[in-house]
Amino acid sequence: MYVTAYFEDGEHHHNRKPHLVFVLANAESHGIRRIEPEPYTCECGAELTPEALDAGDEGKASWPNCKSWRNGGQKRCPECGEYPSIGREQHIRARGYRPTPKDEIKQVTARQREDAMKKTDGQCLVCDEEASYVVRMVPPRYGGSRELENLAPLCDHHYENYGHMFADILVPPEWNKIHGAEWRPLATELRDQFDELGVDGIVETLNQLLATDQEQEWDDPFLYLDQQ
Repeated sequence: MYVTAYFEDGEHHHNRKPHLVFVLANAESHGIRRIEPEPYTCECGAELTPEALDAGDEGKASWPNCKSWRNGGQKRCPECGEYPSIGREQHIRARGYRPTPKDEIKQVTARQREDAMKKTDGQCLVCDEEASYVVRMVPPRYGGSRELENLAPLCDHHYENYGHMFADILVPPEWNKIHGAEWRPLATELRDQFDELGVDGIVETLNQLLATDQEQEWDDPFLYLDQQ
């Protein structure tokens, strides 16, 4: 379920674009499939955990006078000494999602696009401007469906001037990938809004998560967060 939008400063990203983050509650209903995060693997079969890649850095001929993989340098396998190519699916699995193979991704149909526009009376999901585009909140490579719940009409500004991301308010660690975001203040604000609307189920779930958040640190599922 789409809840609201969050705007993330994009200067830490390689493309320097700010990002529009679709805030969801239960992203699984948008088609996402979560798995245990999997480390990268080299063609030789070695697991390329962050620690292994650190060792690979130290084995580079020009080390330490070269860029570390943590700063955007090449990833070197410490087992075979090669510099493996890390593909799209490995990146997605490392983030804890099951990727959708490219040949299984289907385009949004004209009818689905029309239905999405009707849902917002032709307006952008984020503002009141006229919508010109329809995007998937959870991208298809992460399993994002073509169902109405996952489709977001956007105006020219919010389509062309922003990258697009998603984060589930019911999964606190997912907010670690959103630069500058603090999960607890946003969750508290949304809990209060849902309470006013009488949406008791989400209010109870958020109360439980907020109580847990006070007692423990969430495990970070994103193995290579700073480098992706």
